[in-house]
Amino acid sequence: MNYDSVFSKNHLKLILSLQAKKVRREKKLFVVETPKVLREFISENFDIMFLFTTENGHYASHSKAVIISNEQLKKSSSLDSPQECIAILKMKSVPKGKGSWSMILDRIQDPGNVGALIRLADWFGADWVAIPPGTVDPFSSKVVQSSMGSLARVPLFIENDLVLNSLLYEEKRIVVVADMDGKSPKEALAFKKGCLILGNEGNGPSDFWKKRCDHSVTINRVEGSQTESLNVATAAAILLYEINS
Repeated sequence: MNYDSVFSKNHLKLILSLQAKKVRREKKLFVVETPKVLREFISENFDIMFLFTTENGHYASHSKAVIISNEQLKKSSSLDSPQECIAILKMKSVPKGKGSWSMILDRIQDPGNVGALIRLADWFGADWVAIPPGTVDPFSSKVVQSSMGSLARVPLFIENDLVLNSLLYEEKRIVVVADMDGKSPKEALAFKKGCLILGNEGNGPSDFWKKRCDHSVTINRVEGSQTESLNVATAAAILLYEINS
């Protein structure tokens, strides 16, 4: 088979261009890799623009499949170890929930953390997750992969703090900021409907949300512990479990 006849330079150019947030936003497209993650988006009826896969790959018989060589896959992939396929999908809105807790990811910059937080939101059934300026783009390849497909099911709001603040008032949510000096989870999270603010990995929550919040919540260390802090995704898992217990 002549692979070059089915995979063009324009295909490669499009894939690589979608590494930039600006291009993703303008085209409303994003890249998904690996069969497992792609399966999650297909199951949620995301539209596939292109599906590039190897000749013996899981999706080789798909109606949108464009067959590529292993070498072309490696050139196109953002992964250290590419796995069979690269798809370009169209963004779409996921309907938000109404009766539980939501999350605002306040200037969280590590893609792995954002992906893990989106996965936690999916696991615990969060109404929505907000991505204000300063937080890594949820449609970046690293976030898409680390969310393990949960991004396909989690409602997102990509808005600034003022818009999000208006939404919180509109939805009548109790606002709780995770910080180092707050109430216990049992006390601060004892509400049926609220929003959990999770701050920057190094600097914690912004002054805006510290001033706006109704409560601060802290996961206390055991006496004698020398650990300075918890990873933000680990802290979120503990707090979300408390909310849902």
